[in-house]
This record gives sequence, structure tokens and C-alpha cells, in this order.
Amino acid sequence: MKATTLLICALVALPVAIHGQTPKVLVQSAQENAAMAKKDVLMVFSASSWQNGSKSFEEKILQSEEFKKGIEKDLVQVLIPVPRTREDAHKELLELEKDYRFQTIPSVILTDSKGRPYAYSATTKEKPAEYLAHLKELRQLGLERNKMFEAGSKAEGLARAELYVKALKTLPQTSIEKFYAPELELITKADPEGKTGYVQEIQKAAALSAEKERFNTLLLEKKYDEIIKASQAERSELKGEDAQRLMMYEIQAYYSQNKLDEAGGVIEAMKKFAPDSDLGKRADQFLAQIKSTKARQERMKEAAKNPKVKVPSKPIVSKPVAIVNDINELKKDAKAIDDELAKAIANEEQLKTEKAELGKNIAAIEGELKKFRETEKKSAEVLKTAIADREKLARRSQAMKDVVENHEAMEKRKRDINELEKRATDLQKQAEELRKKAGDIKKGK
Repeated sequence: MKATTLLICALVALPVAIHGQTPKVLVQSAQENAAMAKKDVLMVFSASSWQNGSKSFEEKILQSEEFKKGIEKDLVQVLIPVPRTREDAHKELLELEKDYRFQTIPSVILTDSKGRPYAYSATTKEKPAEYLAHLKELRQLGLERNKMFEAGSKAEGLARAELYVKALKTLPQTSIEKFYAPELELITKADPEGKTGYVQEIQKAAALSAEKERFNTLLLEKKYDEIIKASQAERSELKGEDAQRLMMYEIQAYYSQNKLDEAGGVIEAMKKFAPDSDLGKRADQFLAQIKSTKARQERMKEAAKNPKVKVPSKPIVSKPVAIVNDINELKKDAKAIDDELAKAIANEEQLKTEKAELGKNIAAIEGELKKFRETEKKSAEVLKTAIADREKLARRSQAMKDVVENHEAMEKRKRDINELEKRATDLQKQAEELRKKAGDIKKGK
């Protein structure tokens, strides 16, 4: 069985309240039961009413006695059905989707009794024993998390921060900021200089996610002018791929309005802005897509100018005197129709070719989006390294300053001592002279 991947816009179609209870009440009830029994929570988002994969998963796994008995010791299950349409969705499920960020149906999320997720799965399996083994592997992630949290609570300073970071890195990173804020605060306190770089990394990822969600919402609402203004304003003080990333939103806004020349202009500017960056190197590919789209539109305009197929204007009559004349006219009309048919076939083949080209372009764009995500991940790693290098240089710089200050202080003390020694010598001479004069006075001189 395979999980069905949903588009973000389709994820709003989430379940209605069950048996009079709202989705959040169901989840909260499961968490309370788990807390009392010292268990974890097994959240299942399923769509058995309209999706075969979910129906099979529920019947073969969730409803089997072997499975129920297998999870009884460690897990409290809460099943949340997913409806087909937006109208059937409950608003609280929108919040659950936003919090837990699941993207497949059926989807399984393991959390502790506080609702903090530690494992996601779209795997369904065919046999209860196989799925129980799968859940055991997922639960091990939570046990390892708890073990490292406990070790971190007993450590001090940077060692504590590193243990918490190690624990958090085993968890779904999209859930960290929402559900593990206390641990992030502990890391910040234990590592005030930010040597691990983890908190900064999570904050940047959250900021990028919020930025993406904001611009995607504007795109869905077709607020293209607002996108263009926001992109231009927000990138004005940015550099490199950070600025180019925002330029891509502007390009998409122009492209969505079929303003291909404007989109091409922004791509050219993006290329000049940072030609050696990943996006800068791909600018020529984007420009080629713009050129291809413009050429396709020109061909479609030409195709639209072709005359429509003419219907014969004279009727077919059955009277013998009219047969010869009508046949001749029909032959002319048939030839005209054949000519139009040939043009229609050629036009159909051209449209098929263009459709295939569009499919290739869509695949290429999806590939680019995947590369963007990979580049974003690499950028986070490079930033982490850069932060570490900067902190190392800052420490070396401070050390050198301390050495210089100590040297200057020592030189000053030497000068002060020399001055004092010189004054002491002068005073000693004066004292000798005074003693000599006093001796002369005593002798009556």
C-alpha cells in the first residue's frame, strides 16, 4: 500500500468532528490518557471513506486484534478521518495540519503525551506484525530523544547545549520551533555565544518557511503587484542568493500575468546580481524557458487565425434533375472540408507537441524547486561554518588585543619605574649634599 501525496492546497480538506468531538478535543483526550498511563500518542490521519489506500490500511492493520494488542502497552491511538472536500473540513484540522505539517494520506505521527512529535511515517505495510515492527523502530527515536534530553539536563555549559542539539537533530526539523521552544531556550542559555549554530539555523529555516508561505499565499490570491513590491523592498539590503531567492518570487508574479518580457528582465538582473551563485548559473535556463513560452504563444496565435471548417450551404436534394448539380457542389465542398481537416490534423499534432513541451517545462521547474531546497539546506550548512569561523576569528582578535594591552601596560610600568629610580637617585644626591653641609656647619665652617 502506498500513501497518497497531497498538494498543499489540497491539505485543507481535513476531517470533520467525530461523534460530536472536535479534532483538537480528540487529540487532547488521547494526550491526557497517554499522560496518565505514561504512554505515547499514535496520531493517524486517514481517508477510508474515499481512498482505497486508507481503507486497506485501516482494515488490515488498525482494526486487527493483533495490532490493537501490540500497541496497548506503549501507545494511545487517535484516528482522524480525512474527508474528500473542503466543505467537510473542520477549522481545527487546518490548525493541526499547520502545526504538524503532514503531507500524505494516510499519515502517522508519533508524539509524546505533550503532543511533541518525534517520528512521521507514510508507510502502511500489509501485515500487522510488519507494521508493529515499523512502529517499534519509530518509537526508538523517541526513546533516544528522551535519553539525550536527560543527559543534557545533567551536563553544564556547551556540553549541555551539544547534547540537546544532538537530540533535536534526530527529530522532524519542521516541528522544532513549534514544539521544542523550551529546549531551544536551554541551548541558547547553555551556549550564549552560539557555538553550535543550531538555534540560528532553526530560526533561519523558520523565517524562510514563513517567507515562502507568505508569498505562496499572495500567489494563490493573485496579488501580483503586492508580490513585486514586497520582493523589491525586502531584497534591497540583501546579498547573493538571499536576494536572488526573493527575485524568483517577482519573476513568478510576472510570469503568472504572462508578462514575459518583465520576467525576462528580472532574470537578467538576477544573473548580473550574482552570476556565480546557483541561481545565477541557472538564469540562462530560465531565459530559455521564457523564450520557449513566447514562441509557443506566437504559434498558438497563428493557429487561431486559420479559418473554421465551412459547412456545405446547399442541401442534398433527391430530385433527379438536381442530382448532377448537387453532386458537383458536394465534391467541391468535400474537397474544402478535406483541406480543412488536413489543417486541423496538423494543428492537433502541433498542440500535442506543445503539450508535451509544457510537460517537460513543468518537470524542469519541479526539478529546479528540488534544487532550491537542496541549495537552501547547503546554505544553512555554509552559514553554520561561516558563523563558527567568524567566532573563531573574533576570539583570536580579542586574544591579540589582550596581548597588546598587556605589553603596553608592562612598557608603561617600566617607564614609571625608570622615572622613579631616576628621582630616587637625584634625591639621594641631594641628601648627600645636605649631610655634607650639615657637617660643615657643625665644624664651624
